Amino acid sequence: MTATDFDKLAKIYDAEKTSPWNDLYERPNSIELMGDVKGLTVLDAGCGGGKHCADLLAKGANVHGFDMSEKMLAFAEEALGDRVSLKKANLAEPLPYEDTQFDRILCALALHYVEHWQTPLSEFHRLLKPGGEVVISTHHPFMDHELAGGENYFAHTLIEDSWDKPDGTLYVRYWRRPLTQMFEEIKAAGLQIDRIKEPMPLPETEAQFPNAYKKLTTQPRFIFLVLKKPN
Repeated sequence: MTATDFDKLAKIYDAEKTSPWNDLYERPNSIELMGDVKGLTVLDAGCGGGKHCADLLAKGANVHGFDMSEKMLAFAEEALGDRVSLKKANLAEPLPYEDTQFDRILCALALHYVEHWQTPLSEFHRLLKPGGEVVISTHHPFMDHELAGGENYFAHTLIEDSWDKPDGTLYVRYWRRPLTQMFEEIKAAGLQIDRIKEPMPLPETEAQFPNAYKKLTTQPRFIFLVLKKPN
Protein backbone atom coordinates (compact mmCIF):
# COMPACT_ATOMS: atom_id res chain seq x y z
CA MET A 1 0.00 0.00 0.00
CA THR A 2 1.30 3.44 -0.96
CA ALA A 3 0.55 6.84 0.54
CA THR A 4 -1.81 7.46 -2.41
CA ASP A 5 -3.68 4.24 -1.58
CA PHE A 6 -4.17 5.35 2.01
CA ASP A 7 -5.21 8.83 0.89
CA LYS A 8 -8.01 7.20 -1.14
CA LEU A 9 -9.12 5.22 1.91
CA ALA A 10 -9.01 8.15 4.33
CA LYS A 11 -12.40 9.66 3.49
CA ILE A 12 -14.20 6.30 3.77
CA TYR A 13 -12.50 5.51 7.07
CA ASP A 14 -13.43 8.92 8.45
CA ALA A 15 -17.06 8.62 7.34
CA GLU A 16 -17.51 5.33 9.21
CA LYS A 17 -18.94 6.46 12.54
CA THR A 18 -18.77 3.18 14.46
CA SER A 19 -16.95 0.09 13.26
CA PRO A 20 -17.35 -3.21 15.12
CA TRP A 21 -13.84 -4.21 14.07
CA ASN A 22 -12.13 -0.98 15.09
CA ASP A 23 -14.20 0.99 17.59
CA LEU A 24 -15.68 -1.95 19.50
CA TYR A 25 -12.85 -4.46 19.21
CA GLU A 26 -9.37 -3.33 18.16
CA ARG A 27 -9.11 0.14 19.65
CA PRO A 28 -10.45 -0.56 23.17
CA ASN A 29 -8.25 -3.63 23.48
CA SER A 30 -5.13 -1.82 22.28
CA ILE A 31 -5.73 1.11 24.63
CA GLU A 32 -6.27 -1.28 27.54
CA LEU A 33 -2.96 -3.01 26.78
CA MET A 34 -1.18 0.38 26.80
CA GLY A 35 -1.96 0.51 30.53
CA ASP A 36 -1.51 3.60 32.69
CA VAL A 37 0.04 6.21 30.39
CA LYS A 38 -0.60 9.28 32.53
CA GLY A 39 2.41 11.58 32.24
CA LEU A 40 4.19 9.26 29.78
CA THR A 41 5.49 10.21 26.34
CA VAL A 42 3.76 7.97 23.81
CA LEU A 43 4.06 7.45 20.05
CA ASP A 44 1.14 6.34 17.88
CA ALA A 45 2.92 4.73 14.92
CA GLY A 46 0.58 4.82 11.93
CA CYS A 47 -1.95 7.02 13.68
CA GLY A 48 -4.46 7.32 10.82
CA GLY A 49 -7.27 9.73 11.67
CA GLY A 50 -6.17 10.06 15.30
CA LYS A 51 -8.78 8.06 17.24
CA HIS A 52 -6.16 6.17 19.25
CA CYS A 53 -4.33 9.45 19.89
CA ALA A 54 -7.53 10.93 21.33
CA ASP A 55 -7.93 7.95 23.67
CA LEU A 56 -4.33 8.23 24.84
CA LEU A 57 -4.73 11.97 25.41
CA ALA A 58 -7.80 11.27 27.53
CA LYS A 59 -5.66 8.98 29.69
CA GLY A 60 -3.16 11.78 30.31
CA ALA A 61 -0.36 10.87 27.90
CA ASN A 62 1.93 13.25 26.03
CA VAL A 63 1.12 11.99 22.53
CA HIS A 64 3.06 12.05 19.28
CA GLY A 65 1.81 10.45 16.08
CA PHE A 66 2.78 9.86 12.47
CA ASP A 67 1.23 8.50 9.32
CA MET A 68 2.26 8.24 5.67
CA SER A 69 -1.09 9.58 4.42
CA GLU A 70 -1.50 13.35 4.29
CA LYS A 71 -5.28 13.02 4.21
CA MET A 72 -5.29 10.77 7.28
CA LEU A 73 -3.10 13.33 9.05
CA ALA A 74 -5.48 16.11 7.99
CA PHE A 75 -8.36 14.30 9.69
CA ALA A 76 -6.19 13.80 12.80
CA GLU A 77 -5.22 17.47 12.89
CA GLU A 78 -8.84 18.52 12.51
CA ALA A 79 -9.89 16.31 15.41
CA LEU A 80 -6.94 16.90 17.73
CA GLY A 81 -5.70 20.40 16.97
CA ASP A 82 -2.30 21.11 18.49
CA ARG A 83 -2.74 18.66 21.38
CA VAL A 84 -0.73 16.01 19.50
CA SER A 85 2.58 16.43 17.68
CA LEU A 86 1.90 14.92 14.23
CA LYS A 87 4.40 14.13 11.47
CA LYS A 88 4.36 12.51 8.05
CA ALA A 89 6.50 9.38 8.08
CA ASN A 90 6.59 5.83 6.73
CA LEU A 91 6.77 2.73 8.94
CA ALA A 92 9.00 1.03 6.38
CA GLU A 93 11.66 3.76 6.70
CA PRO A 94 13.77 5.29 9.52
CA LEU A 95 11.56 7.45 11.72
CA PRO A 96 12.09 11.16 12.49
CA TYR A 97 12.45 10.86 16.27
CA GLU A 98 15.29 10.82 18.78
CA ASP A 99 16.75 7.73 20.44
CA THR A 100 14.94 6.67 23.65
CA GLN A 101 12.35 9.44 23.18
CA PHE A 102 9.28 7.38 24.16
CA ASP A 103 8.03 5.47 27.17
CA ARG A 104 5.54 3.49 25.08
CA ILE A 105 4.64 2.99 21.43
CA LEU A 106 1.34 1.89 19.92
CA CYS A 107 1.22 0.41 16.41
CA ALA A 108 -2.41 -0.40 15.67
CA LEU A 109 -3.37 -2.34 12.53
CA ALA A 110 -0.44 -0.99 10.51
CA LEU A 111 2.37 -3.56 10.43
CA HIS A 112 0.55 -5.97 8.13
CA TYR A 113 0.93 -3.36 5.38
CA VAL A 114 4.73 -3.63 5.70
CA GLU A 115 6.47 -6.45 3.83
CA HIS A 116 9.50 -6.66 6.12
CA TRP A 117 9.29 -5.90 9.84
CA GLN A 118 13.03 -5.44 10.43
CA THR A 119 13.01 -1.66 9.98
CA PRO A 120 9.89 -0.76 12.01
CA LEU A 121 10.69 -3.13 14.89
CA SER A 122 14.32 -1.98 15.04
CA GLU A 123 13.12 1.62 15.00
CA PHE A 124 10.72 0.90 17.86
CA HIS A 125 13.63 -0.57 19.82
CA ARG A 126 15.70 2.57 19.13
CA LEU A 127 12.92 4.97 20.08
CA LEU A 128 11.91 3.26 23.33
CA LYS A 129 13.48 4.03 26.67
CA PRO A 130 14.98 0.98 28.42
CA GLY A 131 12.09 -0.99 29.91
CA GLY A 132 9.64 0.67 27.53
CA GLU A 133 6.85 -1.20 25.78
CA VAL A 134 5.29 -1.35 22.34
CA VAL A 135 1.72 -2.57 21.81
CA ILE A 136 1.01 -4.05 18.39
CA SER A 137 -2.30 -5.11 16.89
CA THR A 138 -2.20 -6.82 13.52
CA HIS A 139 -4.08 -9.34 11.42
CA HIS A 140 -4.17 -12.80 12.94
CA PRO A 141 -2.29 -15.23 10.67
CA PHE A 142 -5.14 -17.74 10.95
CA MET A 143 -7.61 -15.24 9.46
CA ASP A 144 -5.26 -14.31 6.64
CA HIS A 145 -4.47 -17.98 5.99
CA GLU A 146 -8.09 -18.47 4.95
CA LEU A 147 -8.06 -15.35 2.76
CA ALA A 148 -4.86 -16.57 1.09
CA GLY A 149 -6.61 -19.76 0.04
CA GLY A 150 -5.48 -21.96 2.91
CA GLU A 151 -2.73 -23.63 0.89
CA ASN A 152 0.45 -22.83 2.83
CA TYR A 153 0.17 -21.45 6.35
CA PHE A 154 3.96 -20.93 6.56
CA ALA A 155 4.17 -18.70 3.47
CA HIS A 156 4.90 -14.98 3.63
CA THR A 157 2.15 -13.91 1.24
CA LEU A 158 0.78 -10.71 -0.29
CA ILE A 159 -3.01 -10.67 0.02
CA GLU A 160 -5.38 -8.54 -2.03
CA ASP A 161 -8.77 -8.01 -0.41
CA SER A 162 -11.86 -5.79 -0.61
CA TRP A 163 -13.94 -4.42 2.26
CA ASP A 164 -17.48 -3.19 1.71
CA LYS A 165 -18.06 0.08 3.59
CA PRO A 166 -21.11 2.41 3.76
CA ASP A 167 -19.46 4.95 1.45
CA GLY A 168 -17.81 2.53 -0.95
CA THR A 169 -15.55 -0.47 -1.30
CA LEU A 170 -12.00 -0.45 0.06
CA TYR A 171 -9.43 -2.34 -2.02
CA VAL A 172 -6.44 -3.23 0.11
CA ARG A 173 -3.19 -5.17 -0.09
CA TYR A 174 -1.29 -6.45 2.91
CA TRP A 175 1.16 -9.13 4.00
CA ARG A 176 0.45 -12.24 6.04
CA ARG A 177 3.15 -14.07 7.93
CA PRO A 178 3.00 -17.09 10.24
CA LEU A 179 3.45 -16.67 13.99
CA THR A 180 6.93 -18.18 13.81
CA GLN A 181 8.06 -15.47 11.42
CA MET A 182 6.49 -12.76 13.58
CA PHE A 183 8.34 -14.00 16.66
CA GLU A 184 11.66 -14.38 14.84
CA GLU A 185 11.46 -10.81 13.53
CA ILE A 186 10.60 -9.51 17.00
CA LYS A 187 13.56 -11.33 18.55
CA ALA A 188 15.92 -10.12 15.82
CA ALA A 189 14.98 -6.51 16.68
CA GLY A 190 16.00 -7.00 20.32
CA LEU A 191 12.46 -6.86 21.72
CA GLN A 192 10.94 -9.35 24.15
CA ILE A 193 7.37 -10.67 23.99
CA ASP A 194 5.67 -9.82 27.27
CA ARG A 195 2.04 -10.70 26.44
CA ILE A 196 -0.01 -12.19 23.62
CA LYS A 197 -3.76 -11.57 23.52
CA GLU A 198 -6.63 -12.80 21.34
CA PRO A 199 -9.37 -10.65 22.91
CA MET A 200 -13.12 -10.39 22.68
CA PRO A 201 -15.12 -7.37 21.40
CA LEU A 202 -16.99 -5.06 23.76
CA PRO A 203 -20.29 -6.61 24.98
CA GLU A 204 -22.43 -3.97 23.22
CA THR A 205 -21.19 -5.29 19.86
CA GLU A 206 -23.66 -8.18 20.08
CA ALA A 207 -26.73 -5.93 19.90
CA GLN A 208 -25.35 -3.41 17.41
CA PHE A 209 -23.52 -5.75 15.01
CA PRO A 210 -24.65 -9.36 15.62
CA ASN A 211 -22.92 -10.83 12.56
CA ALA A 212 -19.60 -9.19 13.38
CA TYR A 213 -19.98 -10.22 17.02
CA LYS A 214 -20.39 -13.87 16.03
CA LYS A 215 -17.24 -13.74 13.90
CA LEU A 216 -15.20 -11.91 16.52
CA THR A 217 -16.16 -14.34 19.30
CA THR A 218 -15.67 -17.57 17.34
CA GLN A 219 -12.75 -16.93 14.95
CA PRO A 220 -9.37 -15.21 15.42
CA ARG A 221 -9.40 -11.83 13.66
CA PHE A 222 -6.55 -9.74 15.09
CA ILE A 223 -3.69 -10.65 17.37
CA PHE A 224 -2.31 -8.28 20.03
CA LEU A 225 1.29 -8.29 21.25
CA VAL A 226 2.97 -6.40 24.07
CA LEU A 227 6.72 -6.17 23.48
CA LYS A 228 9.30 -4.89 25.93
CA LYS A 229 12.71 -3.32 25.42
CA PRO A 230 15.06 -4.88 28.00
CA ASN A 231 16.52 -2.62 30.68
